[in-house]
Amino acid sequence: MPASTLRSGQILSDSVRTTVEAAIASRGGSVTWRDDAGSNRTYGLVELPQDAPAVRAVVREPVTVFEAPIIALAVSPSVPEALPQLLEAFAGPGRPDGILSCEASNGRLILEWNPDRTKTALVFSLLDTELQRFASGRTAELLAPLPEAIATQIAAEGLQTPEIASNRVLETLLERMGIA
Repeated sequence: MPASTLRSGQILSDSVRTTVEAAIASRGGSVTWRDDAGSNRTYGLVELPQDAPAVRAVVREPVTVFEAPIIALAVSPSVPEALPQLLEAFAGPGRPDGILSCEASNGRLILEWNPDRTKTALVFSLLDTELQRFASGRTAELLAPLPEAIATQIAAEGLQTPEIASNRVLETLLERMGIA
């Protein structure tokens, strides 16, 4: 199933979610939502059958449609002075090609990227390189739900086990059980 990501600059109301879900369901698809109160955003992962129209043709305002799944991450540096440098690295000239958005929100870096254009390992390597300049650690929180294929790819890269299957990724199994 092809996947897309939706992003709203506000926490979506139940009525807006229901409208979007109905439009997607009428084309044989589904939506998985995730809210982030810290950035006042809602993300949605849309999965549609192969022959369905583009998500942009189905979903209207108040959401931004990315016609591919994206990774949205909130990064909190342990040293607050590192935040401006992270913004420069990911929003300034020379940033990685797949970076779609980078902004500060409540002391966190909100970073969105297309994993088909920029590998997750590169993003984390750049994050950690910039944070080292300040002897800063980080916490990271995934904001957007991911399709199983991307979650599996990230796990395989992180564990250096390219043969890993989605039924071996704990986060995927927890989501399937409704625990995530």
